[in-house]
Amino acid sequence: QAGIVAWGIGCGEDGTPGVYASVSRAVCWIDYTMSCYYGATSGIFSSYWGYSADVCGVWMEETVIRLKDRRARGNRQASSFFSHQIDQYQKCNVHWNKEIDTQDHVATLAKLDKEVKGVVQVGVY
Repeated sequence: QAGIVAWGIGCGEDGTPGVYASVSRAVCWIDYTMSCYYGATSGIFSSYWGYSADVCGVWMEETVIRLKDRRARGNRQASSFFSHQIDQYQKCNVHWNKEIDTQDHVATLAKLDKEVKGVVQVGVY
């Protein structure tokens, strides 16, 4: 199982608390962030890990739509918060691949998602 440590002592040790993020749920956000970061220095805004528009492009569109909906339903303070998040998701335009991800790639994402779904503590060993 794989995860990113948010905070904790050690890595997956018995009796030691820790909070970990689900990599499978954040993979498109991680790819977007890395693509924007490296694109800012190289001028190339292609998917850093080669994800397709069918996977991460759809994720991005759905995320922005969901944030806009929350902004519309929120109070003034919440609207400002969601506007800031939307701006962050639109700060660069990642060019995800047009072709559909390979079955191996999709299977890996599905396996990761299945492994960490509902799991609070995940560590890299």
